[in-house]
Amino acid sequence: MEVIVIVGILIFIGSCVAFLHHYRMRSIALSRSDSDICRYARSFDYRNVDTKIMREVYNHVQEWAGKYEGIPFPVEADDCFDEIYKMDADDLEYMYADIAQKLGISTESPEANPYWNKVTTVKNLVLFLHNQPKVKDSRVA
Repeated sequence: MEVIVIVGILIFIGSCVAFLHHYRMRSIALSRSDSDICRYARSFDYRNVDTKIMREVYNHVQEWAGKYEGIPFPVEADDCFDEIYKMDADDLEYMYADIAQKLGISTESPEANPYWNKVTTVKNLVLFLHNQPKVKDSRVA
């Protein structure tokens, strides 16, 4: 009987945390009504940064963040993965690997990248991927 009560309490706490996270993200999304991919793109030196990487990171983060009021979450370049999205390191690593594979970017020797251990924002992820070498003879999807 005690186990059932403990499990019930844990489920209740988990539900409360999920509700609060959803409400917080919804509030952020609704406050960014003027934010779109054009504003996001202007946050970069798009003449020197690969726009395919910019777009793919935007799409992945937006998909991960979800929809609020039927509208995809408005991603901004300065969004911090930990503070805004509450994204853990594993999710960020999977996102990085997915984007790298799709765009034919090498995941080898990331410690040589000037953005190594500095990926805290959406913009830093774009710049990290931009500074990784391309895979030779890659078959980009």
